[in-house]
Amino acid sequence: MGKVRIASKIAHLSYAIRDIVAAAQRVEKGGKKIHWLNIGDPNRFDFRPPQHVLEAIKDALKDGKYTGYAPSQGEPLLREEIAKKEGVSFENVFVTNGLSEGITFLFSALMDAGDNLMMPIPAYPLYVTDSKVVGGVENYYACDKNWIPDVDDMRRKINSKTRAIVVINPNNPTGSVCPKSVLREIGELAAQHDIPLIADEIYDRLVFDGECTNLRDVAPKDAKLISGNGMSKNYFYPGARVGYLALHGEGMEPLAEALTKQTNARLSVNWEMQFGLLAAMRGSMDYLKPNLAKLKKRGGLLHKMLNEVQGISCVKPKAAFYAFAKVELGDKWKDDFAFVHGLLEETGVLCVPGSAFGAKKEEGYMRLVFLPPEEELQEALSLVQKYVLKAQK
Repeated sequence: MGKVRIASKIAHLSYAIRDIVAAAQRVEKGGKKIHWLNIGDPNRFDFRPPQHVLEAIKDALKDGKYTGYAPSQGEPLLREEIAKKEGVSFENVFVTNGLSEGITFLFSALMDAGDNLMMPIPAYPLYVTDSKVVGGVENYYACDKNWIPDVDDMRRKINSKTRAIVVINPNNPTGSVCPKSVLREIGELAAQHDIPLIADEIYDRLVFDGECTNLRDVAPKDAKLISGNGMSKNYFYPGARVGYLALHGEGMEPLAEALTKQTNARLSVNWEMQFGLLAAMRGSMDYLKPNLAKLKKRGGLLHKMLNEVQGISCVKPKAAFYAFAKVELGDKWKDDFAFVHGLLEETGVLCVPGSAFGAKKEEGYMRLVFLPPEEELQEALSLVQKYVLKAQK
């Protein structure tokens, strides 16, 4: 008997952030200690959700009332809170199984085969994956040397098939924060072309150098905007899988109708977890101060140690918990995959090739996470230094 046939739209998909874990597990079985600098899961290290969030979830579970199917578009109290925060109507809020599901919904709702959503390069891999699944065409806009979007490049690349512009701010994988003036330009550009903006702002409270401006606060009033956020990063609770989309501006009724159909079709989001996000949004933000201090210190350590080595360069991150470093590959490594896998095999340090985020393999980028405690992070970065220095001899 033959093998099951897989559709071509799925057969060639990859998600390197997760895919590379299999290689790490193999190395770990061989007895080598793994330094997990590959995935942005704060709970793997010393970051925990606020206590009032955990208490709210516990309370929601007490009598079993919230163990059935939740309303498909989300718990009404949570939708009201989101609507108040975002400045939109209740009907324009949709709760999703993490922001990731919301992003997938948007690609399906906005794109037909041959269309494009303009996105930054580098970009979070989910955007690239979702685009491929719906038959989208790549349309990346460039960022400058500090990873700030190049609006002139956007202007050049907008075309009749562009269905939205994606802005990831603060940015994953670079840790950059987009200036208010640039966000305003992007908003004006989108309004001029009557193209929706997708604002992925899942890290908007995790800024430790400067401040983050939400796109809704600077976009023109006639701009069509979809704001996305959730519980995973700002509240250190990625396992909760609760996110949301909020629709701003006129003319969004067709998208609201599409999202209603999509949320109905997938039934609901975990009900008790929605009360966790509600408590998070209503509660104190005091938990952030010590955690931002840790992130700033660890991000600074990573930046310092990587830039100490000739052959590695890295822009200092200002937010989130990622850095996007460039390695001079020379004759030693064919591409970023060869570097990352060699690093893993020889040192046990696990990071992600930059090409997973849309960069060219031969450019030699890698994304590293600086979530581990300082001593552990320093040990891992020392191994990276030694690995690169050894190759230069």
